[in-house]
Amino acid sequence: MRGQREFSELLKDYPKEIILKDGTGVTLRPLKVGDEEALFKMFSRLSVDDLWFLNQDVSDPRRIAEWINNLDPSRVISIVGLMEGRIVGNAVLMMKRHGAKSHIGKVRISVDPGFRDRRLGTWMLLDLVNLSIEMGLQMLVMRLVQDRDASIIKSVRKLDFTEEAVLKDYLMGGEGQAHNLVIMIKRLPMACYDS
Repeated sequence: MRGQREFSELLKDYPKEIILKDGTGVTLRPLKVGDEEALFKMFSRLSVDDLWFLNQDVSDPRRIAEWINNLDPSRVISIVGLMEGRIVGNAVLMMKRHGAKSHIGKVRISVDPGFRDRRLGTWMLLDLVNLSIEMGLQMLVMRLVQDRDASIIKSVRKLDFTEEAVLKDYLMGGEGQAHNLVIMIKRLPMACYDS
């Protein structure tokens, strides 16, 4: 599957320049060693509620440094959005190397609060969709919180993600309130390459 194209070849088109809906220019590129402080600063601008629903505790800069220093592109591709040297978004594609789920990529995206509703997350998601197709993945999965991520759910539906399941009261908020988890799936077309 992912052997179709080498990771270095997949990432050769970076950095990429994008224009947000308000005309702001942002650069997309892979996360790299040296980004530890900038990524920590982006996460520190997220609300307590945003941080609660992340899968990792990003309040410790050592954990972020460990994560960056141990990136394995055969399992995780992490793209950052930069503006004037500041990280304003992070999109992550996680994959299994082998086994029954090796055709699936899991997507997580975090966007600086000052860059929300400007389509940065959409650009980053489209970038991961294209990478996934080139890698030969067949499906992408996003897990979203039904009430707090309602606008994201609406947006990813426009990109052909479908609601596969809703797990009622599956998540607990920081103050003990129950939230539904929505599992969104995008089935990907097969990539075609010139040999």
